[in-house]
Amino acid sequence: MKPIEASELKAFIFALYQLDSPLPETVQAQINKINIPADISKLYDIAKSYSPLATSYENVWQSLDAISKQRSKGPLPAKIDRVAEQQSTEINNILVAIDEQLDDQSLTEIARPIFQASDSVTVAKNTWAIIIRSLQMPMP
Repeated sequence: MKPIEASELKAFIFALYQLDSPLPETVQAQINKINIPADISKLYDIAKSYSPLATSYENVWQSLDAISKQRSKGPLPAKIDRVAEQQSTEINNILVAIDEQLDDQSLTEIARPIFQASDSVTVAKNTWAIIIRSLQMPMP
């Protein structure tokens, strides 16, 4: 799995985790057809097809992008990105911990049952809760 694919998969699963209600049947059916890792490129289009998921996905993607920029060895930006600075520290901390702890194989094993579930949001919430507890981090 390429690094960008791993980031897309993490963003999508964490976006599911942040939703407050189950997905519409049509969106859930699309997710159930996803084959990991071959279909990772389809996740963005699925996220965009449902507004609450799209918003959550974009927020998570921005957090992942901010984390990767902080980790780069380049110089500090001349202009501070206030939007990235105001993002939830807890979410960023969780994403950093998950990014450091999960290899591609583990991420794939986590994703498959989430995508095969009849309620991917609930399974994503339960899965991330277990992972967060195993990292001994506070829940957001």
